[in-house]
Amino acid sequence: MHRTIDYSKGNWYLYLRLSVINECMLMEMLGELVRRCRLIALSGVVMMFCAQMHAQHLIGTQGLMNIPSAEMNPSGTFEGGISLLQEQMMADKYDYYTGLYYISFTPFSFVELTFRETLRKTKKSKYDTRVGYYQQDRSTSVRLRPVKEKAGKWWPSVVVGVNDIYSDHGTSEYAAVYGVLTKNFHVGSVIDISATAGYAYPIDNGQAYDGVFGGVSISPSSFNALKVMAEYDTGGVNVGASVELFRHLRVMCLTREFKGVCAGLSYLYTIKY
Repeated sequence: MHRTIDYSKGNWYLYLRLSVINECMLMEMLGELVRRCRLIALSGVVMMFCAQMHAQHLIGTQGLMNIPSAEMNPSGTFEGGISLLQEQMMADKYDYYTGLYYISFTPFSFVELTFRETLRKTKKSKYDTRVGYYQQDRSTSVRLRPVKEKAGKWWPSVVVGVNDIYSDHGTSEYAAVYGVLTKNFHVGSVIDISATAGYAYPIDNGQAYDGVFGGVSISPSSFNALKVMAEYDTGGVNVGASVELFRHLRVMCLTREFKGVCAGLSYLYTIKY
């Protein structure tokens, strides 16, 4: 049965008190909701920036953006990702935007294995002249770290690596052997700096890497999940930034000489053994 409220005399005072009480309860509930949302957001920020950051290489191996470094993921780490490449990022023949996907595994702290597929724009077939991303270039990388940097010591980490040591389907744009050094520095307790330098020698008509390369990454000591980077990859100068989110997700964005945009997204998981 529906009840009506009599607003006359004493009932008006009762209705006013009930309205005030309901309004106070509503404001208290809203305040508690806001406090919980702030706590969740703060927890997310702490998780995002307290993760240990290793730089992400555009083609799936550890490095800055488009150059390898002497850093490696922890033992037992799997990483899978995708990358968007601007025009002529890997080789002059790629005069179009393309992409690649990869999977990387670090079985030991001094060994890294990577497999990738790069999309190539070609004609669909001999008889169908439509152009699209109908082919993929398979590529592999093997990296070994004979020397690891130690805190307080002068020597850097050292890695030797090879891209596409063997191919049974012609040449690969990535094919090269290289050596690379990485050394980390700390400016007080404010800034962390990582310097990388190396040399790549192309094999099997490789085109992407040939000669001296190097780069620098800078990150705030209190937010080391964030890195700002600059590098020379033997073909051009790249600048960009990367961040690690929630200990597993890595995001990177860069540009080569401000002529386009590249981006990378990957997910990693470490099995402890």
